Amino acid sequence: MQKLNRHENSSHVSARVFIKKYKMRNILLALGVLLMLSSCDDYFEPKLTNERTEDQFFANPNYVRGLITYAYRAIPASYNTYGGDFLDNATDNALSNNLTGIMNKMVEIDGYWTAVSNPINNWQSRYDDLKNINKFIEVGLDGTLLYYKSNLERDEAYRQRLKGEAYFLRAFIHFDLLRRYGGVDENGELMGIPLMTASLDINNPDDLSLTRNTYKECVDLIIEDLDIALSANLPEEYRDKDDLGQDIGEDFNTTNLGRPTTVACQALKSRVLLYAASPSFGTSTYTEAAQAASEVLDVIGNTLPNIYNVNNISASFYNNDQNDELIMRRVTGNQNGENGLERSNFPPGVGLIGDGKCNPSQNLVDAFPMANGYPITDAASGYDENNMYQNRDPRFEMTVIYNNQTFKGQTVETFEGGNNMVGAAGVTVENSTRTGYYLRKWMSSKANLVDGNNVNDTHYNALFRKVEIFLNFAEAANEANGPDDTTFGISARNAIAEVRRRAGIDAADPYLASITTKEAMRDLIKNERRIELCFEGHRFFDLRRWNDNLNQTITGVTITNNGDGTFNYTRKDIVTPSYKDYMDYGPLPFNELLKTENITQNQGW
Repeated sequence: MQKLNRHENSSHVSARVFIKKYKMRNILLALGVLLMLSSCDDYFEPKLTNERTEDQFFANPNYVRGLITYAYRAIPASYNTYGGDFLDNATDNALSNNLTGIMNKMVEIDGYWTAVSNPINNWQSRYDDLKNINKFIEVGLDGTLLYYKSNLERDEAYRQRLKGEAYFLRAFIHFDLLRRYGGVDENGELMGIPLMTASLDINNPDDLSLTRNTYKECVDLIIEDLDIALSANLPEEYRDKDDLGQDIGEDFNTTNLGRPTTVACQALKSRVLLYAASPSFGTSTYTEAAQAASEVLDVIGNTLPNIYNVNNISASFYNNDQNDELIMRRVTGNQNGENGLERSNFPPGVGLIGDGKCNPSQNLVDAFPMANGYPITDAASGYDENNMYQNRDPRFEMTVIYNNQTFKGQTVETFEGGNNMVGAAGVTVENSTRTGYYLRKWMSSKANLVDGNNVNDTHYNALFRKVEIFLNFAEAANEANGPDDTTFGISARNAIAEVRRRAGIDAADPYLASITTKEAMRDLIKNERRIELCFEGHRFFDLRRWNDNLNQTITGVTITNNGDGTFNYTRKDIVTPSYKDYMDYGPLPFNELLKTENITQNQGW
């Protein structure tokens, strides 16, 4: 989209004047109190009334603390928050069987993704969160507001922890916006987003004329905020006892799991600098990204926790409260758990009765190597197309439900005429798989959807996992210095070897040993990242920061039962996405460009 003043007529001018006068004077007038405070109704009781002034509100530590509490909504509570779909459903990893869902439309309808119709748009809600955080920084950290009047030492320690949380959240939100909206604008400049580091002053015209900061300026501020958070009183981890066995205290114990730690700050820094070094942006170096990831490894160690258990992945990882893999997490549901994820994604059919919504693609299935580490395209792999699920990387069974696999005590049948395909009891076009596969990852083995025997489970949405740090490091170190350089303590090869060891790849891993070039290692790292982090919201952004092909034809498989325990597999093309080259960068919301002519749009939109 071009700026309106290039093509506007008198009606456009009138519309803009009306929008500016109405929205700027009325909506933005509310930012000081109404937009910032009324959005926090769930946390502020009693609510502001004509008898309760703003000064009274900000004199109450519980209300002020609510500003930052509400901003935690920016941390996603689940992976499938895109109209009930996973963001992977907008990539070559999967399709949704919800044909009218926003992810399917994004992939299958040319022209659906626009500055007006943007399925990943979160601009307004995230800027609302930034207003709350900035207001908290201004009124909640200056020392005049006491959180514990009877214990000044505890009060200061607690305030410093809140400072760390606030600056972490501001960094996280700015980066979330940056990866959605940063890009090359219509002037050919690599731009970021408007940075918001203070409350808006409605009497200052400059505050009402937002402009985009450069991409580099955005990265610099995010790193600066993370450094401030690291210097505050955040713990390395929340735990109940110190090294001497004494109680930690309620401000830093495990009841606070889900709040940022110093390790989470370092993990976010690693992610930010890796994105910034990537081909689509290139504003920092891979050396900086490798160093940032290396600093996280110095804390978490060079060995990944052995959480993968093919026989009980749910209890050992997906739904495990004691999971050492998670650097920072958010719990979905309440203390009684929930089963919405299973209700949406369990296969349909007797005993399971899910909606089968997320359908992993054959593309993703093919990305998993064999258990000996070789890709299925390598002659040394031993892959057999007629037995395509045998002897595969163990992560495959923990990610995808495939034909003839046992799940919750039942044999899943995705062959034509099978119990989990169209025509069986309870199975329709609307809830059956389009690809021949259903989703296993994140599904609780404990959850039950059968009426009268409904069982919930607790789900943990990982903001950062330890394996991401290994993958971040491997990518950055390889791009900086090649596969075997140990400038940062370990090499890219060492890091990716640990990822594959933990996954259950043959210990000898001859395929990894055969890789000698940066280019070949790059391909392997990208593939490991794809299968390790699938259905966690990474691939959509990874493909774009790498400038990789967004339009790989998404494939599935049609399976026929031979009646003798064997099956025939026929690959099928389902859809080829219609993304354009400029869609490496997302569009800024159309209504934001209407509000101010100072914001430029990304090219192509």
